[in-house]
Amino acid sequence: MLKPFAQGHRSLWDVIGERREQEQRLAPPPRPLAHYDTARIGLADAWLWLPNLSPAEAKAGKALGKVDADFEHDPRLVSPAGHRRNVRRIRAGSHRAEIRALPRALQLLQGMLEQWHEFAAELDWDQLQVVLFAPSDIAPDPWLDAALEVWPFDYLPGHGFIAPEQTFATWLPWALQNDLEVPNLLCIGIDSWATVDRAGSLSGERMAGEAIAVLNLQRTDLANADVNSRWQLSPAVSHDHEHRALQSRKSMGVLEQLAEALCGRGGVAITDVKAVVTDGHLDGNRLEHLYQFLNTCMPDCDMQQHVIGHALLAGDYGCGISDMSALALALQAANAVDGSVLVFDRRETTQTQGWLLGAVAQAEPLMTDKTSE
Repeated sequence: MLKPFAQGHRSLWDVIGERREQEQRLAPPPRPLAHYDTARIGLADAWLWLPNLSPAEAKAGKALGKVDADFEHDPRLVSPAGHRRNVRRIRAGSHRAEIRALPRALQLLQGMLEQWHEFAAELDWDQLQVVLFAPSDIAPDPWLDAALEVWPFDYLPGHGFIAPEQTFATWLPWALQNDLEVPNLLCIGIDSWATVDRAGSLSGERMAGEAIAVLNLQRTDLANADVNSRWQLSPAVSHDHEHRALQSRKSMGVLEQLAEALCGRGGVAITDVKAVVTDGHLDGNRLEHLYQFLNTCMPDCDMQQHVIGHALLAGDYGCGISDMSALALALQAANAVDGSVLVFDRRETTQTQGWLLGAVAQAEPLMTDKTSE
């Protein structure tokens, strides 16, 4: 016998509907649509491998105060007079190091893929684009084709691969204005000058070097500040000036002006800067100018403990990849000293370029600072 229909009887759909309403009431409010900053970007993480700095040492901030620096000779790389060139090399793999640009770059890429599993496992591959910067003497498209031949299927990015024509410093302002749909940009820079085409171009005490630098750039979301990276980065600032060798040994004007421009734009006090990354070259009054700047403007920043000389760790290679490795060093230093870091590139004799990696409280308008002394 059928039971009489009871008043207030609830169907299965009623129960499901009530549960949905309850879940909606308890659920956190929806996150606002992303609104990306076009003046700065977060440096969420970095992976770095230099001839005199292993990935583990870099992650632990061991570049600060590091003074031991090995180099080697290669009988295949000699001067016209028959002298062997001094080179600094990453010891990647068991095979003999190639001395041609593309084969050596692929050796370094494969070495990276064998060593970076812990770093790669932390990445959200669905939310990023891989940006492959071409090594010296290799065009972007051939480099992209060669890299994709060995790229693991497990690390396929949700937003694909690109190989920019620009260097990192000139590409970053463009990316901030244009790649607005990509949450994360994984920038990979690999370069070697320990090659037949490059080793002979260096003079004096400078050594041909190489590097692998990976920067995980996270777009700064103005609508969801709680998800942003702590360490923020804006495009580089450059100052043109007279030849360094013609400046007074105690001159610090270029570094001081550059530091003021960077700190003013980033909203960071110079007293909050705890470390400095430089190109590492000492000729042309570079050492004297740096010492004078630190002694005057950053007396708590000890030359022996809070300054990283890049050439000591890696030698010389393409300035575009060098910018990336310097920023990776800056991130590791910022984590180690818990403070902002200035980066000075003084390779050129009449130009100085600078970056600031700091914890920025609010966005500032994008500046393209170019002055002359």
